[in-house]
Amino acid sequence: ARKAEGLTAVLIRPFAPADHARVRDIFINWNRHITQPGMEDLFESYIQLALDEEINCLPEYYGRPGFGFWVAEIDGTVAGMVGLERLNDNEAEVRRMYVAAEFRRKGLGRTLLAFVEDRARDLGYTRIVLSTSALQPQAKALYEVSGYDLEREEASTTQTKRTVGSGLTRYYFAKPLV
Repeated sequence: ARKAEGLTAVLIRPFAPADHARVRDIFINWNRHITQPGMEDLFESYIQLALDEEINCLPEYYGRPGFGFWVAEIDGTVAGMVGLERLNDNEAEVRRMYVAAEFRRKGLGRTLLAFVEDRARDLGYTRIVLSTSALQPQAKALYEVSGYDLEREEASTTQTKRTVGSGLTRYYFAKPLV
């Protein structure tokens, strides 16, 4: 368990099937929250793609060697989540880091990020990467103050389970873990 500022005890533990509905809701609610006017259909198709290819099959997707998926629990409620995806022997990617609306702005994102970095080190990774969109300035600021270097930014044109597409700017960050 780790402590986030302003929060009671935070328990970060491996995802369990009983967490699925809450994790799914946090993911959907955040993506609907950042949807810009005129982009509703685009975001709904992105949400469905991510649900189909990843969120609805978390144990299979993140159960592979070098992967992991955890939830942050506060007073018995899943308050946030974070995944780690193996890219190669040396690099992993932070995935699906989200905090439920009622727990935001209390340090839980920072706590989850530090936790997943520690797990990546435990798994022998020497470098960690992540990305975020221009619609998430708080996430971008968190990564910058947490020692991540902006490696590139690009307009994401293709929709995948990782990106909405439509020319939305994405920021790609990296951090050495040694």
